Amino acid sequence: MELGISTIAGLGHGLDRIYPASHKHLAKDMLQNGGLLTEFPSGTNPDRTNFPMRNRIVAGISDVTVIVESDKAGGSLITAYMASGYNREVAAFPGRVSDTRSAGCNDLIRSNIAAMITGPEDLLELMNWNKGTKHKTVQKQLFLNLAPEEQKIIDILQTKDSVHADDLYYQTGLGGSQLASTLLMLEMQGLIKTLPGKHYRMA
Repeated sequence: MELGISTIAGLGHGLDRIYPASHKHLAKDMLQNGGLLTEFPSGTNPDRTNFPMRNRIVAGISDVTVIVESDKAGGSLITAYMASGYNREVAAFPGRVSDTRSAGCNDLIRSNIAAMITGPEDLLELMNWNKGTKHKTVQKQLFLNLAPEEQKIIDILQTKDSVHADDLYYQTGLGGSQLASTLLMLEMQGLIKTLPGKHYRMA
């Protein structure tokens, strides 16, 4: 909001109240450049069971759901799984494996539900929001010290602008979990990039 970007809040209660009450000033600012959205009638309290229902609206209206931090049972994971089910993009920031507050994000990335991002530039590229940026033509090159399954994926991606995850699954013969972990390793090495719609290309 500080940058003048329209912001919409999904509420788990009626429009006649704001929860928590300390966020009233934020709600007023949103009404000036965005809005407040709810399916609950006035008089509805912010009951705990309302928020998972609210999450499906948040997931549905968003181009991409970004999870910054979440443990394995975090409420934001509900939104992430809903967004994935709606074929919306999901992104997550990775964290230390010893940090329980990042366990949910790490699981989303490891299971290939979320694309790994580490900053705003990654999000812009994931969503193709860099309109003025043109991808360089991929040149065939030799990669050393790659595992056989990694080399399979590289060989396929070098022949096309982008390849869907399902096509990689069939062409490589790798199992679903092995493919997801291999794609993650290649992305962490900076060799490939995740695109909208579960497509991949050379970095």
